[in-house]
Amino acid sequence: MKNRRGFTMIELMITITILGTLTVLTAQAISQAIRAKVKLQDQIDDVSRLRDATRLIERDINLAYHYRDIEKELEQILKKKNSPNQQTPPGAPTPLPPEATQDPTNRREVPRRDPETHFVGNGESMDFVTMNNARTVRNSRQADFVEVGYSLKDCKNLRDDKASSKCLWRRSSPYVDLDVTKGGNEVVLLENVSEFKIRYMGKGKQDWVSDWRTDAQGDGATKGKFPQAVEVSLTVEKKEKGKSKKYSMQVIVPVHFPNNPEEGANAQGNQTSWPQSQLPTQ
Repeated sequence: MKNRRGFTMIELMITITILGTLTVLTAQAISQAIRAKVKLQDQIDDVSRLRDATRLIERDINLAYHYRDIEKELEQILKKKNSPNQQTPPGAPTPLPPEATQDPTNRREVPRRDPETHFVGNGESMDFVTMNNARTVRNSRQADFVEVGYSLKDCKNLRDDKASSKCLWRRSSPYVDLDVTKGGNEVVLLENVSEFKIRYMGKGKQDWVSDWRTDAQGDGATKGKFPQAVEVSLTVEKKEKGKSKKYSMQVIVPVHFPNNPEEGANAQGNQTSWPQSQLPTQ
């Protein structure tokens, strides 16, 4: 019995102290790992939202829809050819006016309303018509193109109603009219946006410009002509516990099919050229 010994009180206290220290250190390491994971996940979510918003803008610009009334352009060409100022060669029959050669059965009972699609943009907003319109319901009556607009305005935070920030809004309207800057419904595309800058590039401009209008208010280089490329810069800034985090993204988006008239052909007085898919058939 004298040779059998157990743990003394001091040994037990030392063991308990070591185990307690290891437990505290392990708990702290796990807590730090969880906070780091949450922080990293928040950063991934912020970058993902910024990337998704940029992709949507890029897709809309890629499929910008510029409608040209080929029938009206052909009619103007025929009127120009048959104008009285044009000299008729000797011995050639006098051309008849278009009204005389038109089939009465094909005359429209309702006056034609010329459709127009415009691209109106400045350094902080843009509105245009795009073909990026998905059909969500089978056989639904809707056009393949819609009006869209992007602008930076105030909005309330989704997590905190009392807090507000600058947000990127996307407006869409299924009705295309002469004023592409109004109508439709707006949704928040991105929160905490500190910078949203747009620049445009096209024929007739030597460098990037901050304004582009295809309507009557546009200049000679932009009136009736869509830009060939658009540069979009987006910056999201979040402030948490006195610290600020910024995420930026910049893309140069080409317009796949500007469908602009050829300046050279118009300057020489030649016929306007169209893509092969839009040539009139006999």
